[in-house]
Amino acid sequence: MGKRYALDEPIAGKRIQPSGEEEEMSKAAVGIAVVALLLAAGAFTLTVLIWAMPSLIIDRYDLKHKGDANQGGSQGQGQTPSAVSTTTPQAQLTVQPTQGPEVIAEIQQKPQIYIFGYDGDWRPQQYVNAEGRLAGISIEVMTEVCRMKNKTCHHTLSHQPKEIWDTQAKNGQGIQNGWYHAGVGLFRTADRINVFKFLGEYLTPSMAFFYGMKNNATNVTNTTVPATTPGPPSSSSIIGFHELYYTDQSCLVRNGVTMARDIHRITNDFEVLKDLLASGTIDYIFAPDNTFPAGGDIVKISPGYDCTLGNGGIMMRHDMNLQWVEEGMAELISSQKYRDICNSATVNHDAAATCLP
Repeated sequence: MGKRYALDEPIAGKRIQPSGEEEEMSKAAVGIAVVALLLAAGAFTLTVLIWAMPSLIIDRYDLKHKGDANQGGSQGQGQTPSAVSTTTPQAQLTVQPTQGPEVIAEIQQKPQIYIFGYDGDWRPQQYVNAEGRLAGISIEVMTEVCRMKNKTCHHTLSHQPKEIWDTQAKNGQGIQNGWYHAGVGLFRTADRINVFKFLGEYLTPSMAFFYGMKNNATNVTNTTVPATTPGPPSSSSIIGFHELYYTDQSCLVRNGVTMARDIHRITNDFEVLKDLLASGTIDYIFAPDNTFPAGGDIVKISPGYDCTLGNGGIMMRHDMNLQWVEEGMAELISSQKYRDICNSATVNHDAAATCLP
């Protein structure tokens, strides 16, 4: 009978060696186990850090929204405001229902910054001065209202006036999309009140007029005769309009003026309109009273037209709550400070303001 061996006893003095394939499989299994252990340790460490330091998540969230607000909310449009005043804005943070109570409390404690948009071509109300900064009584008025109501406000020049009010689209992309809490220095019109609401009145509207070039005529003897004032426009006249102003095509239609609507020129710069008028590209400019100084080559043509439905102030979406502006504006208008801002407009901004009486 042959010799019996214990299970772990070497046979003929030799240990049984695993095959090469078995050895490789064993090493791979050990490697996988090590990687899994490292991943589990990393996940545990990250969980502990987030629990102990939630600011790691909030700070990144906050920075993203600050970046969005610094661009006026127009990242998708490639548009950024070209002139600003006061502090850099941050958007109001949105509370996500899945965030813990500590995170929500930190977001809610962030100070609210209100962003107001302005057009920069309306002296003395609002314009860009020689230093490239926003200036005018609108900025002075809103700065004072924000101070009185203890609010942090950011005043920014709209990159395109259409962000605040698009005359042709009859909307304001920047206000509608929340890039601005409100536009400043705007008047109620039939088109605007269909889309936005108004409050915080501080300006009175001017009548609107046609403006044309003073004509120098030459008679048959080649003698220049005195300059004459152009007559009123006809239905075929080409008229220039300033984007954002209340002196738009709808005003003329409402006042019974017949015109060919598809041949007019709309720009966001009165200097451009003046050049177009001087070159004969357009026949008239339709603009508020006193837009062009008396005694020059551009003359005002009567009669005037009423284009507004009330005083000028702040324009915003219907769901925007800025009641503090209404309250602050009422307090300011009843004070001497408002009178001082208005009375100094000619000296500080080279033109008389159209303030409330």
